[in-house]
Amino acid sequence: MSNTVSIDALRREAWQKELYKDAIDNLYFMRNGLMGKEDNNIVQLKDDLAKEKGDTITLSLTTKLTGSGVSGDAELEGNEEAISSYSEQIAIDQKRFAVRLTGQLDEQKNIYDMRADAKDKLVVRLDEFIERQVFLKLGGVTLTTVTDITGAVISADSVWSNTPDLFPQADTAAGYGNRYLCADYAAGADSLASTDLLTPALLSRLKVKAQTAVPKIKPLRIGGKEYYVVFVHPWQNYDLRENTVWAQAQREANIRGKENPIFSGADAIWDGLIIHSHEYVPFLDISAVGYNFNAAASGTSYGADAFRAILCGQQAVAFAKCKNTKGWVEKTFDYENKTGFATGIIGGIQKIMFNSKEYAVVVLDTAATALV
Repeated sequence: MSNTVSIDALRREAWQKELYKDAIDNLYFMRNGLMGKEDNNIVQLKDDLAKEKGDTITLSLTTKLTGSGVSGDAELEGNEEAISSYSEQIAIDQKRFAVRLTGQLDEQKNIYDMRADAKDKLVVRLDEFIERQVFLKLGGVTLTTVTDITGAVISADSVWSNTPDLFPQADTAAGYGNRYLCADYAAGADSLASTDLLTPALLSRLKVKAQTAVPKIKPLRIGGKEYYVVFVHPWQNYDLRENTVWAQAQREANIRGKENPIFSGADAIWDGLIIHSHEYVPFLDISAVGYNFNAAASGTSYGADAFRAILCGQQAVAFAKCKNTKGWVEKTFDYENKTGFATGIIGGIQKIMFNSKEYAVVVLDTAATALV
């Protein structure tokens, strides 16, 4: 005897798949061509644990060859070069969100589809959580009380799934390092002033640092050319637009006709850098949360409020994605008078490190013109 699967069960499964697809497709990084399974992405999707059990994903990273080889008839045997390899582990965790409707009477009174509205709200919340995690990891933020410009705490989950790797205190104190640059690169972050704004010259310095880093940060290859992507806060972006050198350069040669989503979602291009403005770029309000992005009561004491622009190359951050059988859950309460909806994610996000150094990230701390 065959059992007939209920239409309700099919509907819930369809909503689960649709919600998860919407959540991934709507991510800023996916919409702008910055996320995918291939190496030539900033956010690299790893779905190994979607097919099998496990609590970590291990990434293998190797160095390029630097040996001199041999010339002529010199003996090659015995002069082979060893390939140095390193690994990075991405741990997974779970995050869930839910809403509960007031009851059938309230649903009757409302002319809109409260079920569809609940799904849309949960998709947006899941997107916000994932995107925020990417920026917290890239920025090396471990302080759980960091706020946005409105004063709302945004880093309570900064160590979710994986603790972000910090940028060395010696670098922030000096104003520069292998993967770090401060607007006051002569005296360091503790001397940062409110007038140390983001400029085109600083962006070019940031690019040089990426090109000369050891190991070199691999740029994205787009249409046969190489680019890095730089995320700046909207306040930093405002300062760029007010800069006369920047304004003139953008008038003469802007994006113009580039159809790749990386370009279409960008604000500008400068010196081989694709500039994206995003409100989740880390912000440090020293009067409210302390003097640096570190959770521990140590580190460089910043001299002014700071915004951390982030340059990314290939494989800057990994997003380990697991199969989630509870992507959309419905539950009734109070004798089926009230309905609740829940969604969540099982996965992990972490900045990729190579021999204790950021594999594809360089950050730039600057002040910005206050626009509130």
